[in-house]
Amino acid sequence: MSSANSPIKIAGWKKVSLIDYPGKVASVIFLAGCNMCCHYCHNHHILDSRKNQVSFKVVLRELRRCRDWVNAVVVSGGEPSLYPNLIPLLQSLKSLCLLVKLDTNGTRPAVVKKIVNLGLVDYIAMDIKNCREKYAATVGLNPEVFRLENIEESIRIIRNSHPPYEFRTTVVKEFHTEEDLVKIAEWLGRGSRYFLRRYEPSDNTIQSGWTAYDH
Repeated sequence: MSSANSPIKIAGWKKVSLIDYPGKVASVIFLAGCNMCCHYCHNHHILDSRKNQVSFKVVLRELRRCRDWVNAVVVSGGEPSLYPNLIPLLQSLKSLCLLVKLDTNGTRPAVVKKIVNLGLVDYIAMDIKNCREKYAATVGLNPEVFRLENIEESIRIIRNSHPPYEFRTTVVKEFHTEEDLVKIAEWLGRGSRYFLRRYEPSDNTIQSGWTAYDH
């Protein structure tokens, strides 16, 4: 995805969701490709950046048609910030007078900052995979090349941005202890909007055998 003209690859599209944008009826666009390899990821089937199951023109046409009852659109992944032409995509969605939410893993803080500064999103959700010392292992990357400072910069940008935001962690028993979650909360800082999501066992993960806490 090195060219500014690289096409957006939409690997999935949920036409209606009541849970992906707080308090809104939303449509969710899943972009293919990711720069992480979280072992418990439910969306591993869209990690191949060559996938393109839905035309963006079709999505735009349908969103125009259902604007009377769909309030918002969520751009998720994979990792949307990998696309050089993400900004034109967000501009197209904003032109429909819909609320726009971005889901990101925070690995490209310069992209997040530009999107925020241009006012292209109304809500941002960033996944916090684990505490600092376990981050690289949790996302399946070599700790010698993984750049935690990018995650920390995105946290700072999002905390200081005007759009509402949330940080969130999918809690998996094999990856997260109670101490880890306390460390994450302290890392994010007092007053941050931080949510825990219970892992839901699935046959659609990169690797199997992961479990959720009972409570």
